[in-house]
Amino acid sequence: MIDFDKNQWNLSGDLTIEKIPAIIDLINKQQADKKTTIDFSKVTSIDTSTLSLIFELQRQAKKSRSHFTFKNLPKNLNSLAKLYGVEDLVSSLH
Repeated sequence: MIDFDKNQWNLSGDLTIEKIPAIIDLINKQQADKKTTIDFSKVTSIDTSTLSLIFELQRQAKKSRSHFTFKNLPKNLNSLAKLYGVEDLVSSLH
């Protein structure tokens, strides 16, 4: 799921279509710092909905004039991004 620790948010477990809506709900209730790191190191599985999560986080950061840094992105995220034609957006996160 997701743990909030000051200016670092730690994602863990499966980031799949079944889990993403609940994670977004939790994030919507959280106040982001101006600079927040989102760590994916404990994520065990992803699907294309993980891309949706990342894009939602980017929209929220822009709206709130904050900045999210993504850390330890899953290796297969690039493959999914390429499949959907958004590899430029994902490669800019590294």
